[in-house]
Amino acid sequence: MARIVSLWSSPEISIYRFDHPVEHEDQAYEEVANAFRASFVEEGTFDLHVGEGRWRVNAGDVMLSHPGMRFRAGFQGKGFNDTCLSVIYLSSAEDGFDSQRSWARAGRPVLPGTNRVRYLRWGLRRAIESRAFMAAEYFAAAIFRETPEAPGTSLFSEHKFAWYAERVEHVRERIDRDYAEELTVSDLARSVGMSMFHFSRIFIELIGAPPHRYLLERRLTAARAMLREGRSVTETCYACGFNNLSHFSRSFARRFGDAPSRLFA
Repeated sequence: MARIVSLWSSPEISIYRFDHPVEHEDQAYEEVANAFRASFVEEGTFDLHVGEGRWRVNAGDVMLSHPGMRFRAGFQGKGFNDTCLSVIYLSSAEDGFDSQRSWARAGRPVLPGTNRVRYLRWGLRRAIESRAFMAAEYFAAAIFRETPEAPGTSLFSEHKFAWYAERVEHVRERIDRDYAEELTVSDLARSVGMSMFHFSRIFIELIGAPPHRYLLERRLTAARAMLREGRSVTETCYACGFNNLSHFSRSFARRFGDAPSRLFA
């Protein structure tokens, strides 16, 4: 039986770590998942059987499960030896998450340990250890937007990965904080000692989107919150860093499916 240690929870997510005490005699088991869960394998391996599919899940991979997914977990050797950092999406039903059942249709419940996946685990662990719970929510939410088919490149060395992750996270936090300012990719790259082109490539690989798109998403999310608070469209436009009202309105409508004036009204 696994040993579970709760690390943090909110109404939306629950984060915990589990492993297998050495004194416990493990047996393979089968169960039906009752939630959307992402489990980062930090150490060890285990065998996963879902339907006709078989996977060896290794350290660095992520096991994805969804409500109703029947799976069997087993091991080779004397018993389970995996340690996992897991996230449960508690509010998935209220949020309407995966209404198209893409997780079930994909039929691949394992994300390989790409640099992007490594970055999400790195950020989640760092956020929990420093009790930066807003950052923990960001990284937890991000893993549920990943898809099993996500492509990956060759893995960075541990030293290189840590160097890149620190710099990308510094920039991501700066964008979240200073999204209303006039930010450029070249300035962001220089602030962490990287060339613009190299920084852009690494940012895309770890964040999953180019810097300008991440900035736009951050501005639009802030704009929606301001409009819901009752601020005018024009005030919101310039407060969020947009320099053109028409561009703001078009971008907002593409992102949220409606004009900002309708939300303000």
